[in-house]
Amino acid sequence: MTDDTVIDHETYKQFERTGFSREAEGYNKATAPVTSQVNDAILDVVGAGRGTRVLDVACGPGWLSTAAVERGAIVTGVDFAEPMVAIARPRCPDAKFHTGDAEHLPFEAGQFEVVACNLGLNHFPNPERAIAEAWRVLMPGGRYAFTCWTLPERNPFWSLILGAVLRHGTLDVALPPGPPPFRFGDPAECERALHAGGFVVVSVTELPIVWPFAAPEDVVAGFEVSCARLGSMLAMQTAEQRYNIEQAFIEGAKAYASEERIAIPAPVVLAVARKP
Repeated sequence: MTDDTVIDHETYKQFERTGFSREAEGYNKATAPVTSQVNDAILDVVGAGRGTRVLDVACGPGWLSTAAVERGAIVTGVDFAEPMVAIARPRCPDAKFHTGDAEHLPFEAGQFEVVACNLGLNHFPNPERAIAEAWRVLMPGGRYAFTCWTLPERNPFWSLILGAVLRHGTLDVALPPGPPPFRFGDPAECERALHAGGFVVVSVTELPIVWPFAAPEDVVAGFEVSCARLGSMLAMQTAEQRYNIEQAFIEGAKAYASEERIAIPAPVVLAVARKP
């Protein structure tokens, strides 16, 4: 975990933007189908339906936006990586997409009835600023929802990944310092941040996600496109460290094998609140 005082926000943002831009196609094919498992739960909890004005923050390749449009919502998506937005536009031509910063949203106050952010908040160097921006662009009575990965001790997928790195490699690599990646995996921290941001009627629940792979060997490629930061961390290990880490991924994944596939649980925390 990193102390926010040592984070160079612009350097960190540029690193994340570059990484997610580079991995946009891979993320769209391998990771977005996994994270989209909670799209319906997010839209249900905020009451997104026909005519609802929805802002999808950190929209990535547009899977949540598409699900909202299918419900008849009026959808706007925003992401800081232009290649992600370029994928989202043809996937969901009935939504409007913008390249922009979640901490400085390019919209006037009070435009939206719903703001949703699926697994984006943990990538922002100043999540309090992103929460404040969500509050600003919401109309009174509007709802805000976000998801984040649960803490590793409750998340078999991330426990496997991080455990392999800690046993066979190092987290001490030359990456720009960033915020604690699992900060909002703690429900109490979600509640604290939302109340501090002026939201009321805060609720936090846990949702299941299963990360599927055809074979244990596929876990390595899936990990590399799951997160720009962690993929870069793996690339910065020595050849021996990387080999041992990858073998640990493969061996660990075998514990989740069935006759059909590998299915590793990777639950998320879903937090929802209302603007007074």
